[in-house]
Amino acid sequence: MSETREITLTVNGTEQTIDVEPRKLLVHAIREDLDMTGTHIGCDTGNCGACTVLVDGEPLKSCLMFAVQADGSAVETVEGMEDHPDAVDDLHPLQEGFHEEHGLQCGYCTPGMIMSGKALLEDNPDPSEAEIREAISGNLCRCTGYQNIVKSIEYAADKLADGERDDAEAVAADGGVAADDGPAEFDGYDVDGDGEFSCGAENCCGGPSTDATHRGGDER
Repeated sequence: MSETREITLTVNGTEQTIDVEPRKLLVHAIREDLDMTGTHIGCDTGNCGACTVLVDGEPLKSCLMFAVQADGSAVETVEGMEDHPDAVDDLHPLQEGFHEEHGLQCGYCTPGMIMSGKALLEDNPDPSEAEIREAISGNLCRCTGYQNIVKSIEYAADKLADGERDDAEAVAADGGVAADDGPAEFDGYDVDGDGEFSCGAENCCGGPSTDATHRGGDER
């Protein structure tokens, strides 16, 4: 029996410890030991990109890396996409984009395409068409001709940008910007909790005038 080695990976945010032979490729460890079969095997030679995953945030063809080389690393696979804050009905905007823009036919290359797209959008939220094509240049598709794949990633970029704008507008509607630590104090809020609203200006909006409860609300 071949010697095995214990390795620990953080896969989609969950720590996993497995025993693998030193010669075992990361893609086989993901599929066989972790039972995550969304990562596909196309060529086992690094040519097709179907096995692309993110290792410590970088897109990597998992058939070109031994599992032991990833020991201690954070690995993201397509199964983890549903946990994204912008996922709707368990679909990340990239997955939604491939559905809406018909970015797949047989679908075999799609997980690798999506992971390459995710790495791109995390680094460059508003890529040009040329930048998208460059990012997926290591991922081959025999079905689509790539145009709809590019559109799918553009769709996701727009959807993610819309989500950020919605978040910013929601914060603005609440009267300020989100604080990094602890409860936020916003201009115009009743931070003292006494039910009184004040902007500190005389007879402004019919609210209390000089007894300002907001931060920086000096008498005017």
